[in-house]
Amino acid sequence: MPVRAARLYALLFVALAATAVAGSTEVRITLKPRGLTWGDLAIPVSTGPGVERVRLRINGVPFGEQSGRSMVFHVPVGKYIRRLRIRAEGLDAEGRIVGEDEMAVNDPRPPFRIRLHAQREIPSSGEVEISASVLSPPNVPVLAVDFYVGEEWIGSDREAPWSASFDAADFPEAKYARAVARAAGALEANDVWFWGETPHETVEVIVKHIPMSIFGDRTATLRAEQLTLYDSGAPREIEALVPATDQPLNVIMLVDSSESMLEELPILQRAAREFAHSTIRENDRIAVVAFHQRVFWLTGFTSDLAQVDRAVERLQPRGQTHLYDAVISMLYELQKMPGRKALVVLTDGMNLGGEFELDHLIHYARYAGVPIYPIVKNRWLSRLMRFGI
Repeated sequence: MPVRAARLYALLFVALAATAVAGSTEVRITLKPRGLTWGDLAIPVSTGPGVERVRLRINGVPFGEQSGRSMVFHVPVGKYIRRLRIRAEGLDAEGRIVGEDEMAVNDPRPPFRIRLHAQREIPSSGEVEISASVLSPPNVPVLAVDFYVGEEWIGSDREAPWSASFDAADFPEAKYARAVARAAGALEANDVWFWGETPHETVEVIVKHIPMSIFGDRTATLRAEQLTLYDSGAPREIEALVPATDQPLNVIMLVDSSESMLEELPILQRAAREFAHSTIRENDRIAVVAFHQRVFWLTGFTSDLAQVDRAVERLQPRGQTHLYDAVISMLYELQKMPGRKALVVLTDGMNLGGEFELDHLIHYARYAGVPIYPIVKNRWLSRLMRFGI
């Protein structure tokens, strides 16, 4: 669903901003979209009294600044969908960053990471607060954030906003603070904050999976040292080369169940069953999704072909054909899945209404990098093709 309710955001935002602690440098994005987002994105931000103004960055580039305890940034996302990293930076009177929060938009698999925030210099005495912002995928709930001064634990927080405090007099030799975000499955993310002028460098490491096809001798064995990968002209090290056949296949079979399919649906139902039985192996999974004005998940990802057959049989034609909307939605969902993935679309090829146009779909299909296999059954198109049209 698009994020457009700016008025509602502002009301919610004001209520949350009232909870800020006196002297706090807290910066919070108070409402973060989780699904596919387009159009005008309203980003509500609340701050503590220690923040003079907020600077918004999008993919690292400054977007705008506002002042106050509550504000709403409006970002024109448009309909050419792409991933956005949005960070709100709280600045003090001297223009130094004293608090941050961030979110990922249109990223099906955002990274799990934490950013630690603290004042630039640690005083000789008095209470010092350190806080953290955590970015995590929707299916990775944060269990707790542990805070350390040096390597000494000072506290744990189990809900946002994540923070802890300590008496500076207890740590006269403190050089750095550390925060650890913990999630289920022993997953954790770390960040370090250095006080003073201690030299340090922050490096963000992200492993990217790049699909590659090779034409020619299928029996040939390719090794990583035989390839050179360039990123913006600079060579990058290849960590591993994994054959696609070693990974399970995740397929969404998107079936058009709109009124325009009244005559064509029985044939496509048979094609859907035959495709599933001939393609899905023991370790592969397939999901059956129908669509007209919106999408309907008839199954989750499964290897049970009998369940797939029953789902296909339940299809009933109704409603308009929002083909492009449905395909974009499923491309987003497939990017959440590990390993190989593919989208199979069984349709008559007609798009009637919806939010997106063909150019938007083509853009996002290339951006998502998910193979699409359209299977079109349309007797009128077949007749035109016979005449070379």
